[in-house]
Amino acid sequence: MSRPSRRTFLKSAALAVGASAVGRAPRMLAAEGETKHPRERPNILYAVSTGCWGPVTPPGEPLPLTKILDETAAGGFNGVRLTGFPGILERNKLSIEQYGEELAARGLRFSTVSFGGQYYDKSQHADILARARQALAAHKQYGATAMVFFPPGLAAGAEEKQALNDSYKFLGEMGKMAVEEYGIRMGLHNHTNTLIENQEQVDHFLEGTDPRYVFCAWDSAHLLLGGCNVLATYKKSIDRLVYTDFKDATLNPTSDDYVAPNGRRYAGDSDSGKFYNAIFELGLGQIDFVPLMQLLADHHYRGWINHDLDTIRVSVPESWRVAMGYIEETLDPIYQ
Repeated sequence: MSRPSRRTFLKSAALAVGASAVGRAPRMLAAEGETKHPRERPNILYAVSTGCWGPVTPPGEPLPLTKILDETAAGGFNGVRLTGFPGILERNKLSIEQYGEELAARGLRFSTVSFGGQYYDKSQHADILARARQALAAHKQYGATAMVFFPPGLAAGAEEKQALNDSYKFLGEMGKMAVEEYGIRMGLHNHTNTLIENQEQVDHFLEGTDPRYVFCAWDSAHLLLGGCNVLATYKKSIDRLVYTDFKDATLNPTSDDYVAPNGRRYAGDSDSGKFYNAIFELGLGQIDFVPLMQLLADHHYRGWINHDLDTIRVSVPESWRVAMGYIEETLDPIYQ
């Protein structure tokens, strides 16, 4: 009997890890090598984050944006969320206009960027607003109507309650600017190890921000890992949802070291190792996306679902094949 190739072995091992971590058998997927192209759906656009290529990019090298766009289109997705905007364009020697041309050449659309800042620090407000205007202008230029922003961590010496209250006031001002001057709604992407991580913080954010100007862009995996009730959180805020990340995860990750395809190793008992081992492609973790998708359908959600995968075990194309297989087999029949 012939021995399996290294690629076949690694792919099988990755799927076996996903199945053993959550108690599910791996699904049968489309044939290897099958090429997909961006698919137009009536209501939903699917994106991936450029940060997903971090685990496969050699350390010290910039994320290869044109290659990322090639693999995004080949995976059947409609666009990318740019991490490190505008730096990622500058490192790839692209202007925002050239980026638009690269998208159009592949049948892709402008999705959004990952935006952030220390919103509670008044000394940074002028810089944050200037950066926000630059990002909002790019969204408006390409017809995007939602922009994602991330919460900050708590700086040394800062008090959480005061930091949150100060953040909410500023976010209201920035969100009002976005809506009234650019016609764009800014949605919060919750994240572990930040000021918006657990259920209490998420609820506090919803209660403390102005629903006319501050919206939601929930990440399902970070909600789960932050101890939140994923479905209940979406239900509570569905009318404020303008963008969302569907990403699978488990609360029972393996204790093995996580070794990325580019050779970076993270100890299994470290915070980073636990996090990377907890993240999976759609359908291989503990999150039930069926009721989430039904909720979007019931409320006629129209917009982006981003598969922001922090963990790549074999290759980016392989992960996209798994994820798109789940989208087409499980999510599309519910709502497209």
